[in-house]
Amino acid sequence: MTMTKAIRRQLPPGAAVTRRRFCESFVAAAAIIGPGLSPFAASAAPTLDLDRHPDLLQAMIKMRGSLDAELVVGWLRAKRFAVSQGRIEPLCGVLAATFNNFRQVSEELFDVVTLEITHYTDFQTGALLDRLVMPFVDKEVQVPLYRFGPVRSRFAVQLDEKEEFAPAADSNEGEFAPAGSVLMTKSIRAEAIRGGKLFMRHEEHGRVKPHASAIPTMFYKESTIWSAGLTDVLDTSTRNVDASVSYSAMTSWRPWMQMGDLPGHTTSNGFGGKAQSPADLPEDFVRYTQRQHPDVLKDPQALLDAFDG
Repeated sequence: MTMTKAIRRQLPPGAAVTRRRFCESFVAAAAIIGPGLSPFAASAAPTLDLDRHPDLLQAMIKMRGSLDAELVVGWLRAKRFAVSQGRIEPLCGVLAATFNNFRQVSEELFDVVTLEITHYTDFQTGALLDRLVMPFVDKEVQVPLYRFGPVRSRFAVQLDEKEEFAPAADSNEGEFAPAGSVLMTKSIRAEAIRGGKLFMRHEEHGRVKPHASAIPTMFYKESTIWSAGLTDVLDTSTRNVDASVSYSAMTSWRPWMQMGDLPGHTTSNGFGGKAQSPADLPEDFVRYTQRQHPDVLKDPQALLDAFDG
């Protein structure tokens, strides 16, 4: 029996991963496979302890970003659906990338400066959209460009924060959310070990209470599952590991969708990961961004450096 199978037997499906459970599984596996056969037998290198919040946070930052203040590029490809009163209709594709600099503030907190570019595409063909017929209301609307940031946000194992949002001047941010008070809840947890990989969950739930009383409260709920090689993540000498992500989200109707008071929301699901550089992003993302935001691909780090918020 391999050590991986022994670990799987020790951890029931969906069980949260802790350093203690991992060690118990490792000891059980070592007893089964015999002395000297473990690939870790000769290694005494220090590892992260996933029972400790600071180490759990570092593990997530390694997977999602970097412990060093270097440019980190992530990408996502998803499908978005419109949902209303039990009906679900295809809406569009989503092709996005973020350009990030992470910085450690304390043992319990990182902040990140992020610039995000999202392209809305035809649900079937992946072609870039400029107009879209909204389901349920059969109304054609203009699809806006989405460029958000640079903006600063924070990461912690558990985080609840409140801030004020106002669309930036000379931007179309008002097409996505009105000025208002934003309540944001974030959490990180280790989920499972499978096939030598660590799976970690990051949850975000944002609620926007618009300053204009006539506009209904909006929400955004995102769940991501990040996965990377367990040994690389736990190794305290690594700063940035290759990782993949599974993504799902629900959002209120955005103002640009012009859905009025129709009850409903959108839901999305997709996948993505890290890119070694902007040139390694998906080919269609690079092509669309070159057309609409050429300065981002030319020097994203300069755009992040210029941010003073």
